[in-house]
Amino acid sequence: MKARGALLILALVLAAMLGWLFHTQFTWTREDAWAGFQGEAQDNDFLAAQRLLQRTGHLAVCLQDLPATLPAPGDVLILPRRTLAMAPADAARLAGWVSGGGLLLAEGAEPEAPAGPVRDALFARFGARLVPADTAPGVGTHTLGDAALQLDLRGRARIMGPGADSALVRCPLGKGEALLCTDLGCLSNRRIQAFDHADFLCAVAALRPGGTVRIVTIERAATAWAWLWRHAGPALVALAALCLGALWAAAPRFGPVEPAPDPARRSFLEHLDACGRYQWRAAQGRPLLDACRGAFLRRLGQLHPGWADLEPAQLCPRLAQRSGLDRELIERALYHPGPHAAGFLEAVQTLQLLGKHL
Repeated sequence: MKARGALLILALVLAAMLGWLFHTQFTWTREDAWAGFQGEAQDNDFLAAQRLLQRTGHLAVCLQDLPATLPAPGDVLILPRRTLAMAPADAARLAGWVSGGGLLLAEGAEPEAPAGPVRDALFARFGARLVPADTAPGVGTHTLGDAALQLDLRGRARIMGPGADSALVRCPLGKGEALLCTDLGCLSNRRIQAFDHADFLCAVAALRPGGTVRIVTIERAATAWAWLWRHAGPALVALAALCLGALWAAAPRFGPVEPAPDPARRSFLEHLDACGRYQWRAAQGRPLLDACRGAFLRRLGQLHPGWADLEPAQLCPRLAQRSGLDRELIERALYHPGPHAAGFLEAVQTLQLLGKHL
C-alpha cells in the first residue's frame, strides 16, 4: 500500500508541473478570421455596388446575362466581367444602343497583339483594342467629369484607341459614349471600399441622372440551341417541317386505303415510237436507216431480181419512173446518210412509198 501511495503522489506532482508549464507557455487570444461573404453577397460579387447606388438615390439592378432587349438610351450598362468572346452581332447591337444615347462601362477581354487580328468585337466597334502592357498600371489618377479619382486598375494591359493609350478610355459615339477599362474588379464586393472606387461608380451613374444602372454580373455562353438558331434558323425550320411531314405520313389513317388505279394499256405503236425516240437519242439513227434500206433492197431483189445489181445511176431513174417520185429524193433515201431527224424521216417515208410501187 505504501508503494501505491508513493506512485499516486508522484503522478499528481507530474500533472501539476505539466499544468504549470502549459499555463506559463501558452496564452488565450481572440482573432478575427475571414469567413467569406454570406447570403446574397456569396452569389453576387457586385451586390455592394448595387446597394451603394440604391442608397445614393440611383436605380440599380444586377443581371445574370446581357439582356435580349437593351435598356432605354438614358440608362447605364456595366459589363464588369467579359471572359467570353462577344459575337459581332451583339457588339453591333451594343454599339447601336450607345449611339442612341446609352452609356456603356465595359471591361476588356483577353489582351491581343497590337497588329494582330481583332478578337474583341466590342472594343473594335469603338476603335479601341486591349493590348499587353510591360507593367501593371497599379493605382493611378483618372479624371471623370470634374473629379480626379484614385483607381486601382489591375492587370498587365492597356487600351489603345484613337488619341488615347490608358487604362480608362472614354469613347463618344453618336449621342452616347462608352467607358472602356482594363479591369472593373474595383467595383466588386472585396475592392469597392478601397481608394476612390465607390466614388468612381457614383460618378459613372451621375453621367445619366435619372437612368437605371444595370450591372451584368455573369456572362453566360450561348447554348447549343441558341447557337444553332442564330446560325441555322431556316435549316432548323425546314428540318422541323420535314419531321412533321414524316410523322404525318407514318401516322395511322382512318378507313381503308384507296386502291391505286390500273395503269392504262398503251398501243403497240406508242411502244415503237418510244423505242425509236430512245434509239435516236442514243445516236442509233443511222443503224435504223440502214435496216430500212436493207429491208427495201431485199424486197426489191425478190420482186425484180435484175434491178438489185444495178448501179445507183441506173437504179434511181427506173425507181423514179415506176413510182413517180423525184430522182434526187430516191437517191437521198437509198444512199445519202440522214444527218438529222428531218432527213431520217424523209428517207423512211420515201422507202415506204417505193415499197408500195414495186
